[in-house]
Amino acid sequence: MYSGPVNLTEHPLRRELVREMHLRRFAPVRAPAFIMQIVSLVSDSERATESELIAELAGRNDVDLHADARHAMIPLDGERVLLWEQHTEATTLTLIGGIDIANDDAGAEGIMADWPGVVVRATRIFVEKTEKQARKRLDEMAFEDSELVCCKVNAGVIIWSDFRIREDGFGRLLITAGDARPDELGRIVQRLQELGNYRNLALLALPEVRRLSPRLADLEDRLARHSLELGSEGSASDERVMQDLSALSAELAQLRVESGYRLSASRAYSQITMDRLGALAIEPVPGFPDLGEFTERRLVPGMRTCETFVERLRRLSERTGDAIALLNTRIDTRIKANNLDLLRSMESSFNLQLRLQHLVEALSVIAATYYAVGLIAFVLKGASAFPDGKAVDIALAVMAPLVLLAIFLLISRIRKRHLGESGTGRPRED
Repeated sequence: MYSGPVNLTEHPLRRELVREMHLRRFAPVRAPAFIMQIVSLVSDSERATESELIAELAGRNDVDLHADARHAMIPLDGERVLLWEQHTEATTLTLIGGIDIANDDAGAEGIMADWPGVVVRATRIFVEKTEKQARKRLDEMAFEDSELVCCKVNAGVIIWSDFRIREDGFGRLLITAGDARPDELGRIVQRLQELGNYRNLALLALPEVRRLSPRLADLEDRLARHSLELGSEGSASDERVMQDLSALSAELAQLRVESGYRLSASRAYSQITMDRLGALAIEPVPGFPDLGEFTERRLVPGMRTCETFVERLRRLSERTGDAIALLNTRIDTRIKANNLDLLRSMESSFNLQLRLQHLVEALSVIAATYYAVGLIAFVLKGASAFPDGKAVDIALAVMAPLVLLAIFLLISRIRKRHLGESGTGRPRED
């Protein structure tokens, strides 16, 4: 039982998410009917112009359009309906009306021709009530017999098309209403169109891959040459090879940036295409290729080419990183070897200095002893005044070795204290 409004604390995106769930509503299709649709890629700079056009069109036909709307259903004169839907990078315009407007759609063509962006798919769809009526119109379609695709989809709907572009820039699609009600038939037509639209959007990556493939092949050849140089001792300067590998890595990063968005979008569009294909529940008609066969025969090879390009990019990036890491290791090893040679040279110089220092210390001990004994001699010579003068010579002879030993021990102690040496040769922590 309804008890009145409840004061709810809503998430700020709640209503936008609910609107998103109702965006892709297609108008009912009542056979016989004529549908014209174009899909255009619209750049960010053209979005403002598009918003102005749809707002003006909605205002002229008394349609209240939400400020952030990305979908609109606008009734036109003569029971015609115009559907506008804005996607991430594309816009879809669809005109739905009676079969009598098939040859009198100049007004709608004017709207579509003036729409900003570049067209990636344009289709005229003829809907008949029965298969018999549809077969009568087959001659008017002028389909290529060798390319004609025919099959059954949901609710017994039958489709015919060769998916070729005619002189007016549009493709042709002929379908029967089968057992579908108007709402259901509208959804089936929407699935059929989304299948073709997303297929074209997915294949937009294929020309880009073909354009960039020679650059990728050149990068692969350059990396192969540098890898051979890495395996050859002294064949080239490591610094030059490192510069070349760094330049190659920068070009590879630029290539990934150029192709990244289109390849990612292509992968998503391809998945949506296969989802729509599965939702149509296709039944083959004997003697004709069906929609699934046509789509897979053309879409799958193109997507395999794009996937191969992505895989080549990934592997080349890994191999470049491995080559740079290997070269860095070799440079580090060489630097360490040079440092080891330098340390050995320093050690040899230090040992020479140490030996010279020991020689100087030995000479210093002798010199200090000489001067010390000389000073002692001056003191003892004063004793010559005593009766036995020979005692002075004996005292000098005895004291000279003692003085020498004392000075040596003193210098050794001072050296050990200043150098902080212990008995094991390791620094002493005093």
